[in-house]
Amino acid sequence: MRIGIMGGTFDPIHYGHLNSADEISEIFNIDQIIFMPAFIPPHKKAEKITDIYHRLTMTVLATLSNPRFAVSTIEIERNDYSYTMDTMRELKKASGKNIKFYFIAGIDAFKEIFTWKDADRLLKSCDFIISTRPGYRIDDLSNILSNTVSKKHKNIKFKIEKKNPFCGFPGLSVIGSKYYIYPVETTLLDISSTDIRRRVAEGRTIRYLLPETVKEYIYKNKLYR
Repeated sequence: MRIGIMGGTFDPIHYGHLNSADEISEIFNIDQIIFMPAFIPPHKKAEKITDIYHRLTMTVLATLSNPRFAVSTIEIERNDYSYTMDTMRELKKASGKNIKFYFIAGIDAFKEIFTWKDADRLLKSCDFIISTRPGYRIDDLSNILSNTVSKKHKNIKFKIEKKNPFCGFPGLSVIGSKYYIYPVETTLLDISSTDIRRRVAEGRTIRYLLPETVKEYIYKNKLYR
C-alpha cells in the first residue's frame, strides 16, 4: 500500500493543496493521501497562527469528498513543535511492512530541507515527491541541495536518475539509501493561504479559491478578521 503524507499549517487549506494532492495520488498510484495539520510549525514560530481546532476542522471539511484523502492528528497530539522526522518515525513504527510512505512537499519548502530537524536521517527514511513548477529542471534541485549541504549533513549525496517509473521527469536517488526524490509537475494554481487571509480581512471574495464548506466555516467563525 502506498501512502502519501502532506503536512502543513493549512491556515486555511485551499484548492492549491487539494489539487496537488489529487494529481500526485493519480500519477504515483497512491492509495491514500494523509493531510497532517501541524500543531506548531517550527518555521513559523514568529507568525500568528489560527487555533489548531479551526485548522483541523477546515482540513477535515475540505477532504471529506475525496475517498483517497484522510486527516491525521498525530502532530497535533504531540502538543509541541511538529518535526517531520518525528512524524515519519511514529508512522513507520505503527505501520506494517507492506506500507510505503511518500512525503509530499512543494519545491520552495523542499529547497530548505537542510534547515529541517535531522534532515540527513529524514532523507534516508522515505521517498519524497516534490511538486514543481512548469519548466523546472532536475539539475537545479540537484545543485541547490548539493550547495546547501552543511558540514553536519556532509554524509548526504545525490545522484540524478534518468529513469522514473511514475512519470517522465528524472529523479534523484539518495546515495547510501533505497530512497528517491521524485520531482513532478502539477497544475499551477496561484493560490496562497496568506492571500486568502488578507482577502477576508479586507472584505474581498475568496469564492473559488477553496471548498465552499471551508469558506462558510471561515465566515461563520469570523476567522482572519
